[in-house]
Amino acid sequence: MKQNIISAIRLTLFCAVFFSGIYTMTIWGVAQLAPNQGKGFVVEQDGKKYHINVAQSFTKPEYFWPRPSAVDYNAAGSGGSNKRPFKP
Repeated sequence: MKQNIISAIRLTLFCAVFFSGIYTMTIWGVAQLAPNQGKGFVVEQDGKKYHINVAQSFTKPEYFWPRPSAVDYNAAGSGGSNKRPFKP
């Protein structure tokens, strides 16, 4: 029993160090090789700034329903709501 607890603690510490430090810095380093250093691209349309390829509103009926957005699909702001696709 004691051996299992020690192994579990060691695994927990390893995962905490790996996923909060090593993995995060690796992904950040790879993002620095991407265009715009992983910060995304900002487009301004009708006075609003949008990040490309983060979220978009589909308006044509042949597309699936998009996820509702409380911030009008603007990734610069964050928000949540209990919106649903249909508002009867």
